[in-house]
Amino acid sequence: MHEQGERRVKTQQPTSRKMWLRQTAIAGFAIAALSGVSSAIGASEAAPQARSVGATPPGRTVAYVLTERQEAVYEAKDKDGKNTNAECPDGLNDYGPREQFAALFPQTDGKKADGTRWPLAGTSLAREAEVWWPNTTPDKFPFPEVKGKISYGINLDGKVKPSDFTSPDGTPGIDNQFYRAVGCIASYRVGSSQLLFYEEYLEAKQFNRSIVELTEVDSLENDDDVTVTTYRGLDPLVGDAKGDFQADSVQRADLVYGKEFIQKSKAKIVNGVLITTQPADFVWPNENHTDASVEFMRDARFELKLTAEKMEGVVGGYLDVEAGYRAMIKRYGSHQISYGKLAGGSLYKVLRRLADAYPDPETGANTAISSALEIKGVRVHLVFPEKNVASVETSAHPNHVAESGQ
Repeated sequence: MHEQGERRVKTQQPTSRKMWLRQTAIAGFAIAALSGVSSAIGASEAAPQARSVGATPPGRTVAYVLTERQEAVYEAKDKDGKNTNAECPDGLNDYGPREQFAALFPQTDGKKADGTRWPLAGTSLAREAEVWWPNTTPDKFPFPEVKGKISYGINLDGKVKPSDFTSPDGTPGIDNQFYRAVGCIASYRVGSSQLLFYEEYLEAKQFNRSIVELTEVDSLENDDDVTVTTYRGLDPLVGDAKGDFQADSVQRADLVYGKEFIQKSKAKIVNGVLITTQPADFVWPNENHTDASVEFMRDARFELKLTAEKMEGVVGGYLDVEAGYRAMIKRYGSHQISYGKLAGGSLYKVLRRLADAYPDPETGANTAISSALEIKGVRVHLVFPEKNVASVETSAHPNHVAESGQ
């Protein structure tokens, strides 16, 4: 387990923001009460959970709601903690959408050098079309990639290859080619507006609620066999008076419309670190102010430092290039990504070239790229609806009363 760097986006919210979180939390609890959350969760579920890491959690179950989720991007620093950009010796990307447009269509007052006007169809519309229907032809613009050897992430294939990175704590074989593609784009680095909005929407939009549940847990310190299940939650995050997130709030699991987010895997806990032993897909919801999308990693693995109240660490897996790219351009229009000089069409070319898994059976071209997310979470009481519309079967989960068969 590598040591995590400092939190990359400041999350302290203004007082008014925290008041809003508390108000929406109260509203969420009222809705949960009216909807009749399961009364069969048992006294052990409702009681305060054990505070000792080595103790067995009540019901051998503990759940965490994600409070932070962002791409794992390593940024080299000097002894004083200042960024050196050593991982990007060719500099950061200088050609975002605006810079590319200006280079392709030089103009004065909207006109060509000969005084005629540029056609809309051949300029703005053509550029937007290339974003939504990208191709793999050689790029006309330089696109600097990460050339450093250090990255956050996980060794996904058990090998140490020339293209792999080494983690900050010295672990070799780290697979994170997505970082190689985006690590020199300002949008993905500390201080960018994209990261700020990403975190703001993660907190504010209830659609974005992701939950990691551990069952069959004998100890949060050492346990050789636990089950990991992910869900989408239905309730807001709850802030405390210090600007952090409150432990032990209630989260209802979405068993009707959130079935695609329910994924199971096996893991072990070694010295307080959860380590996946049987990978599964990791599927998460992602909504901003206008659009919602579903993203996923194949063969996802967790490396999470656990405490009785919090979790923190990395999820690594293979990001589907097409789904991941389209989710990104749905969330952020050209206007927004221009501030971080993120050119969609150019990024797509690099992602396809660096893709390192899941070859297409017809073309042989890889369709997924190794990647990693840094996540944090706080413990919650996970409850399940007593009834679901169109329920046709009983769930095997000890706390479930019914599960949708749709």
